[in-house]
Amino acid sequence: MSADVARSPSINGGNHGSFTPPSGDEPPKHVCSKYLKKRPPDMYGQRHPLETPELINDSLELLVEELWKLPEEDQSGIQKASIRCPDIFESTEHRLMFLRCEQFNVDSAAIRMANYWKRRIELFGDAAFAPLTIEGSLNRDEKELSIGFLRLMPSSDKTGRSNIFLDPSVIEGRVYDNESMVRAAWYTLHTALEDESTQRKGIVFLVYLKYTYVRHFDRSLVRLLADSIRGVLPVRVSAIHIFHAPYIFEILFDVVSMLLGDRLTKRIKMYSEDDDIIRQRLSRFFIKSLPTELGGNVKLDQERWISERKEEGK
Repeated sequence: MSADVARSPSINGGNHGSFTPPSGDEPPKHVCSKYLKKRPPDMYGQRHPLETPELINDSLELLVEELWKLPEEDQSGIQKASIRCPDIFESTEHRLMFLRCEQFNVDSAAIRMANYWKRRIELFGDAAFAPLTIEGSLNRDEKELSIGFLRLMPSSDKTGRSNIFLDPSVIEGRVYDNESMVRAAWYTLHTALEDESTQRKGIVFLVYLKYTYVRHFDRSLVRLLADSIRGVLPVRVSAIHIFHAPYIFEILFDVVSMLLGDRLTKRIKMYSEDDDIIRQRLSRFFIKSLPTELGGNVKLDQERWISERKEEGK
């Protein structure tokens, strides 16, 4: 069994920083298939495995071995899932999400999958063992989902990544439960992961702060959301583009960095110019479809999106 010596590159932040792989540190070694080969880093500094039937089949077998090698205290969630919902837990589609997120580093995928099922059960209770749907798993959380704290752009960008728009000011005057907000975020992110290209390439967050004030900064909610993404959900974050950050954000940045962790913080890129220049800069990353808030022509209608998802039984 060979060891993969590649690691996920980071992004240099700053208004005019470029996306470059890190250098200098010795890369960690992972359990991975002998068939694993990766493409060179892309514009986000991320490498992507060349998926072949041999790689997929071998990695799936290795994943089963690694899952049951985990310490017993870490297996509680996967043990329950294997009994209560084997159709989900054992499916190739489900397991591939974790392998793709971790670039087919099987040991890391096993840890993430175990963390995922532990947290999924904590969040959703018995509903965790059924497909995540609005009228099923989220039947108590539709109010929070309708707030639209995270909103999925209707189509992926030209690199094959889903884009998610985040505007903290939407919580103005709204009463919500933090765990319900997290369940709503899980649902939105799972919707993005229905796209295989997003599983392979990752997600880009578009964070709009033009009308955001200190009162919109819910530290506990940010922590819960960050904890779900960091090492839990099979989401590969390619970039966090932040637009029109107010002065107060500079004061809060250290707190945000602590909550996000070093890996996600390095994927932040800031923009303070007018919308025309922002659109030009984003076009370099093949992001051309933008919401109206950023001067684009996409009007994100959360209520309509929810209605359409419910009509589809999702």
